[in-house]
Amino acid sequence: MNTNAQLLKKKQKMKTAENYYEMTFRNAQLNTQSSPQQLAVEVRNLTLSYGWRKKVTVLDRLQLQLPRGNIYGLLGPSGCGKTSLIRCILGMTPTKAGSAISVFGYKPGSKGSPVPGAGVGYMPQDISLYPDLTIGETLQYFANLYGMDSATTSSRTAFLLDFLNLPHKDHFVGNCSGGQKRRVSLATALIHKPPLLILDEPTVGVDPLLRKR
Repeated sequence: MNTNAQLLKKKQKMKTAENYYEMTFRNAQLNTQSSPQQLAVEVRNLTLSYGWRKKVTVLDRLQLQLPRGNIYGLLGPSGCGKTSLIRCILGMTPTKAGSAISVFGYKPGSKGSPVPGAGVGYMPQDISLYPDLTIGETLQYFANLYGMDSATTSSRTAFLLDFLNLPHKDHFVGNCSGGQKRRVSLATALIHKPPLLILDEPTVGVDPLLRKR
């Protein structure tokens, strides 16, 4: 295969990926706006255990209903299952038979579900950023995943840099302080204006004034 043919094939793959993510982003918006009275998250009889020989149950027949337009906090000691619940809601951890989780009326990961995907913005407890990218490149990367156009990406980036009091967009993530890295992580969760925002200990290492903001 000559060079021109390889470049053409590469461009076609990139275009296909771009169209896929743009379609996913639009479908997520439609699927989360179709029923205003719908619950954002519903959990029924969720049981989750860890271990093999000696199992430890962290979630035992949990029931949860979270309406749209509300803010909720999960409170509890370390190891009580808060992050495990979040992972189940995101579709990252499989659940047992008899348990049921729906986000905007869909089982996470099922056909038509906006989660995982553009229907949720997730900030993990641990910082998962590339230190060799700038803040602007990091936000651009996530915006590309959600199929956002360049104008919207630029506008959201400028807003988030100001709102979260972040350094210049050309500042490398690896050179950011711990608190700045957490705010960059929050910015990646907010970049596409998700209908559902899940934050796992977002204010750790963030100064009190910025927490209030």
